[in-house]
Order: sequence, then structure tokens, then C-alpha cells
Amino acid sequence: MRQKDLEQQVLQRMIDHKLELIDFNLTENYHTYPGYEKRAGEHKTLVEMRLYLTRFDLRSRDSIYNRCLSALQNGELSLSGLEEKDADGYPVIFIFDNKDQSAAS
Repeated sequence: MRQKDLEQQVLQRMIDHKLELIDFNLTENYHTYPGYEKRAGEHKTLVEMRLYLTRFDLRSRDSIYNRCLSALQNGELSLSGLEEKDADGYPVIFIFDNKDQSAAS
């Protein structure tokens, strides 16, 4: 699949609220998240979004979710990596970086 197609799929799932916000500060520490083993059976895909958040954004889980959705819709984030694959070869972890940050890397 092309990068744009994957980005659009993630965006559509966010619009449809088919993604659940579990934590916004786990970067690469997924296995230490409380209940990860239980959740791993429930959720097949993890989307990491590396995005700058303001105090206003951090006021609630809904506002964090909405900020991530807005960033995807406005092109502030780009797909920068795919990790792990399921039995069908489909990515399990999608990593989105702030475009300013990923350009600096």
C-alpha cells in the first residue's frame, strides 16, 4: 500500500471514531502500558502520533483526540514509519510525526 492510502485509512478510522486513545505519551513503550497484554488481544493496530500539544489540547481525552484528528486532516502529520507486521504482512504500528519534526530528522 502507498503511504497516502495508509494515511487516509487512519484518518477515516479517526473520523469514524474507530480508534481509541489509550495514552498520549507512550512513545515506543507500548509493552509497559498497564493492561497491554489484555488490550493487545482487543486491538490489532496501534497508531503513534508525535505531535506538539498545548495546555488547551491537554484539557481532556476528547480534546487530545480532536487535536490529533485535526492535525491529520490539516496535513500537519505525515506517516514516518511502520513497525511489526501481522500474519498477513499488514503493519501493526503506524508512526506519524509532526511534519516539522520529521523534516528536521
